[in-house]
Amino acid sequence: MDSEELLGRLSGHKCNLFQWITFLKLGLVYLRGAWPVLGIIFLGANPGFECSLPDNTNDTKYYKDGECSIVIEQSGRNVTEKCTYGIRYGNSVESTILTEFNLVCDNDYLVDLSTTIYMIGSALGAVLMTPLSDKFGRKKVLLGSLWAQGVVGVGVVFVQSYVAFVILRFAVAFLNMAIALIAYVMVTELFTATKRTRPSVGINIFWSFGIVTLALFGYLVRNWRHLQLLISLPNFLTILFIWFLPESMHWLVTNGRWKSLQRTVEAAARANGVAVPQDVIEELQKRYQQEKRIQASSMGTGNSEHSFQMEVVAGKDRIETKVVKMEPKPVVILDLFRTPKIRKYTIVMFYLWFVISLAYFGILFSTPTLHGDMFLNLAISGAVEIPACLVCMRVLERTGRRKPLVCFLLLCGVMNIIPVFIPTETASGISLQPMIITLAMIGKFGITCAYSTVYLMSAEIFPTAVRNQAVGLSSFFENSGSISAPFIVYGAKNMAAMPLVIFGSLTVIGGLLALLLPETQDRALPETVPDINPGPLDRAPEALESGDRHTVSQETMSTAL
Repeated sequence: MDSEELLGRLSGHKCNLFQWITFLKLGLVYLRGAWPVLGIIFLGANPGFECSLPDNTNDTKYYKDGECSIVIEQSGRNVTEKCTYGIRYGNSVESTILTEFNLVCDNDYLVDLSTTIYMIGSALGAVLMTPLSDKFGRKKVLLGSLWAQGVVGVGVVFVQSYVAFVILRFAVAFLNMAIALIAYVMVTELFTATKRTRPSVGINIFWSFGIVTLALFGYLVRNWRHLQLLISLPNFLTILFIWFLPESMHWLVTNGRWKSLQRTVEAAARANGVAVPQDVIEELQKRYQQEKRIQASSMGTGNSEHSFQMEVVAGKDRIETKVVKMEPKPVVILDLFRTPKIRKYTIVMFYLWFVISLAYFGILFSTPTLHGDMFLNLAISGAVEIPACLVCMRVLERTGRRKPLVCFLLLCGVMNIIPVFIPTETASGISLQPMIITLAMIGKFGITCAYSTVYLMSAEIFPTAVRNQAVGLSSFFENSGSISAPFIVYGAKNMAAMPLVIFGSLTVIGGLLALLLPETQDRALPETVPDINPGPLDRAPEALESGDRHTVSQETMSTAL
């Protein structure tokens, strides 16, 4: 028995009540993850501004010259200066970091720079924090990160400089990405493989509600310090999870935590209305001890693949070979590029991770700058994701992975390119901005579905031997996309539709490249790199098991070697 079989044994007649209650708890953790990521939309909002002007005198008159300069008329001469007498801000918000630290004119790039630095923190957190959950446990690292993030988030409330704000937000991001990834992994480890699609996609609905609630918070709380406090304090409510959030059974089995596993299994059995055999823990423990003995007797540690030596008997135009097992060799990240087929899949997947993340966060950050109320725009943007996740779950179950991914990417691309050809208003003066926003939201629908799909495909397309390394490298490209998004949005501030065109063009290319990927639904997960592209030598394990002697043509052997 392994942990997958154990989960199957714990499935009862109450719709897996234990798993779904735990899913709800983790969903609430996932929900609050949207707040620090997108909070900068309101923390750094621009309410509009203009230069302050002193009163005119008989000899001197003052005029506005755009947002960042004034014209001083004195003795028949005009002199242009920057906002020498201060800046007056709009009253749509009480305060933001932009108004408090005067991040306008020559410093107008600093809000977007803070977002980029935040995304860099997310990338580092994904790489450096998530391995801790493998060593110390999912629950401990998750809760510790939540509480540490809460402390740092409250600290942001009291900063008195832009630099301090950026540094503490970097720390918040470092912890936030780890929280999100650990919560997602715990969700996938709750369910058996046959029941994993719906919760793996459905967890993103909580993220969508997080966006909607953030829009509500931003509307109700117009002071950035009070808003930062509001989105930080809920982290401390997870103190209750010390008693009410179970550890991952996969992790408990893998690390031999038998007492904790016994308690978790008994709680799950009670909730699901099933009886667990008393020997279930002993059976798992025997398997664990056996695997430890095997591991101790083998050379090397970690994931490995077997290499094989070919004993060759040469003839005139044919050779006879016998497979002989050699010592295992360690698997490295370069194995993702070892054969043409896995190299193609790897490059395409990395591009898709970059583009999907770029488009997703780019559309999110662009939405409030479009015509209309920024609070309503963000709320709509989040609400669109809810039906997107529901549709995605159904489509992936019925039609597979590849075709929907292609369609989702093309939908996003086309819907974001079309607005460039639509004027802001008709000849009669009717505004067409609502139509542009609608098209952008349809594009957001498509990229949300694509995000959920590529998560699933990454787990199914990469072989087990290199899956963790592949997903880790995918996360690097994902975060590279999110880091780039604010720069594109900032660079096109005077052309609100232009970022959408850039995101749309890249996603159309991604949709076409996705045609190169295989369909992965209902297919056994590949265990090793040769499983992706089997050849004469890659079938060596079967030869070893059967003890057969294989005869292959000299041309085939030359190609394989």
